[in-house]
Amino acid sequence: MAEPSKTYDPKTVEPKWYQRWIDNRDFEADATSKKKPFSIVMPPPNITGVLTLGHVLNNAIQDILARRARMQGFEVLWLPGMDHAGIGTQTAVEKWLRKNEGITRHDLGRERFLKRVLEWQDKHGGIIIQQLKRLGCSADWSRQRYTFDDDYVRAVERIFVELFKKDLIYRGRRMINWDPAAQTALSDEEVINKPQKGNLYYVRYEIVDQPGKFLEVATTRPETIMADTGVAVHPKDKRYADLVGKEVWRPLPREKIPVVADEGIDPEFGTGVLKVTPAHDKVDFEVGQRHKLPVIDVLHPDGKINCPAVPELCRSSHG
Repeated sequence: MAEPSKTYDPKTVEPKWYQRWIDNRDFEADATSKKKPFSIVMPPPNITGVLTLGHVLNNAIQDILARRARMQGFEVLWLPGMDHAGIGTQTAVEKWLRKNEGITRHDLGRERFLKRVLEWQDKHGGIIIQQLKRLGCSADWSRQRYTFDDDYVRAVERIFVELFKKDLIYRGRRMINWDPAAQTALSDEEVINKPQKGNLYYVRYEIVDQPGKFLEVATTRPETIMADTGVAVHPKDKRYADLVGKEVWRPLPREKIPVVADEGIDPEFGTGVLKVTPAHDKVDFEVGQRHKLPVIDVLHPDGKINCPAVPELCRSSHG
């Protein structure tokens, strides 16, 4: 009889026992079981890469809970899956297409591009599944789901329609993160914020009923002046108390816009006057909503300036 190894060798021990569990179907949940059910839906990892340490920690905790529940006599379903990752996968596939074939998703069209995405999933999604199995995850692999499966997509669409009918989903103008390269909206989680050094520009807005007198605004975003629909001051700022409710001339293009008082204004920043650009800043959007200011978008989807009233800005400028 061979002498047991004095050190633990996971490469020889773990694959053997994991395969035995799979062969015995130890992780498969029985839908007809009389046992009390216990289920966990695995937060599906994205197919764009490999597992991170965060995945390992999260799935280890889920595995502990699932195994403990089995030992307590529950019928356990730990449902595994993969997330098609939306924008992340689309970007990865598009980069590959540009680099290797010199084409974009627009060259392929929707159906052919989706086929390429599925091919990408087959190749890269399998890596993560094998990593999860190598960790010893006791998930029911016979029920593995993918967020791009036809049944899954239909279920999401059905719930979306039901929520819409209940007035829990509505369409409205809101601030979004727009990617001019991918030509799509991004979630806050997909945006990497980086601190940047900027310049503070001082712009004068002439007071309509006091020609020759100006309200000075300090801004880091002069390129969005064309979308200003108001200027705002703090209601307790005595410097501008007499101007609240009046109008000033927006420089580009020249148009009357109101002076409003709003608690959200920092009187210590710059001149204490905020140019309100509801379409291009989240704080401004909220100020605009409170004072019912118009929302004017002056950027094309590719990031270039869109202001026909000032055509010289549109030829080469970028937002």
